[in-house]
Formats: sequence, C-alpha cells, structure tokens
Amino acid sequence: MDNRLNKFVKAILDFCFYIGLIMEVAVPFGLKYAVLLVMKLWGDTTEYAEILQHYPYAVISIMLVGASCLLILYELRKMMKTVIDDDCFVEENVKSLYRMGTYGFVVAGLKLLRCFVYFTPAAVVVAGVFAFAGLFSKVLARVFDRAVTYKQENDLTI
Repeated sequence: MDNRLNKFVKAILDFCFYIGLIMEVAVPFGLKYAVLLVMKLWGDTTEYAEILQHYPYAVISIMLVGASCLLILYELRKMMKTVIDDDCFVEENVKSLYRMGTYGFVVAGLKLLRCFVYFTPAAVVVAGVFAFAGLFSKVLARVFDRAVTYKQENDLTI
C-alpha cells in the first residue's frame, strides 16, 4: 500500500503539534505584544482592547484551549501512526476518538465561558465547530468500536 499521503498527513500533524507547543509556551510572554501589534496594524478594535482589559483571564483561557487542542493533535498523531502501520481498527483508536470528543467539548465550553467575560462572535463560531467535532468524534468512536469488534471476531474465525 502506498503510504505517502498518510506519511504526509502525519508530518503535517507533527509540525502543527510542535509549533503548537511553542505557541502554548509563548502565550504568557507574547500575547500582550501580539495584541498590541495587531491593534497597531488594524486599529484599536474593541475585541483586542477587551483582551488587554482581561489579560490574566485571556492568558489562562487561551492556554487551556491550546492545551486541549494539543491533546487533540496528540491523539490524531497516534491514530495516524496506526494508519501508516496498516492497523487502524484497534481499541486504542476508539479510546483516542472518545478522548478527542471530550477535548472538543472542553474547547467549546471554554470558548462559551469566555463570552461571559468578553464577547466575540468568533468565539461562538469556534465553540460551535468544536462542539460539532466533539459529537462527530464520539459517534466515530462508536463506529470504530464496532469495526474493532468485527475485526476481532473475524481474526478468531481464521
């Protein structure tokens, strides 16, 4: 089987994961400067001023969302390894999909909570996308669970 596409996707996930780690560590040190730069380039919009007014909360909420996204990427990287190894219908992938669903719900909840501190329409959109992704991941976990069961039954009959 030609694994070039699978390996390419895994490389993208690896790149995103490691860049995400760097960004996660940089948030407490660089967020203020990034916000000030954006405000200088695009003007003093209320959304960015709100971040500065609620800076400690912004840092914490961004880092929690970032950590949840890194956990999703981590699970995806593990799953892609099983795809590359041509053994993707395994119990560990079912667990990864369930965890990714939970992490998606965490991101959605954090984004919605943030709206009570300072509101942006983008936060609502992101919350909706991650809630839907969380639901989809939980459903896909059930599909994978059935596939794993069928595979195990088939392996026993051979």
